[in-house]
Amino acid sequence: MRPHVVHSNSPPPPYHSREVDEHNREVEEGRRREELENIRNRNQWQREVEEHDREVKENRRCEEEERIRIREQWGREVAEHDRKVEERQKREEEERLRLNMFWTDPEPHMCTTYSTREFTARLVNVPSYYNRRVEACMATAIQIHGVESTPKWCEDHGPNNVVGHWEVDQQQPDCVSHWTWYKDLGCVSPGSGQRRIEQYLKNIPSGGDWREFCATTPASFNGVHFIGAQSCLLDRNNDGTWGYWDIDDESCN
Repeated sequence: MRPHVVHSNSPPPPYHSREVDEHNREVEEGRRREELENIRNRNQWQREVEEHDREVKENRRCEEEERIRIREQWGREVAEHDRKVEERQKREEEERLRLNMFWTDPEPHMCTTYSTREFTARLVNVPSYYNRRVEACMATAIQIHGVESTPKWCEDHGPNNVVGHWEVDQQQPDCVSHWTWYKDLGCVSPGSGQRRIEQYLKNIPSGGDWREFCATTPASFNGVHFIGAQSCLLDRNNDGTWGYWDIDDESCN
């Protein structure tokens, strides 16, 4: 026997519809509140970004103004310093001229480097009360071999014993050394790309420092000019000085 099924087309109870509507309103209200919160957050973030940008610009403006102020202050200080130095030098020059300080007893000494000899002279007419003797020495020129120059350094041994020192590199043939006995020693090492050249240094003046003359005696070979040797060696067996150069050479690669 088949069961009896009852079909009904009646609508759902009213309380069910109200619950659905209430739920939908709550969902919609939640979305609206969330959207408003997002808008407020975006606006707040935008305000913070704008405020940050304003602070950055203001800081940069202040920093630039400070840099300009410091540069201007530094420029004024440099100008003031230069003005004072110029005024002091002018006063000292006027005083030297008034006192008529000048050099006497110029004397040549030993050769110091290639084509260069040391000279000394004594500054006279220096009053006993004058307390800027070294400054006067360094600022007073002398003419040696037709060239006027001020000392390289000065020694103050008292009012009547101020000595100036010069290194004169004009017309000093006795201080001229030269290279000879050019020798190609071959490649420095396999694959080095460099070739070693050796030469012997002749005519080092008596009392001259072999290192100084080796380093300052010019040399030219293979179309290249050198102001001196790249390295030096003293042969103590024959008291001779040798200079060495390592030059680029593709055949040594």
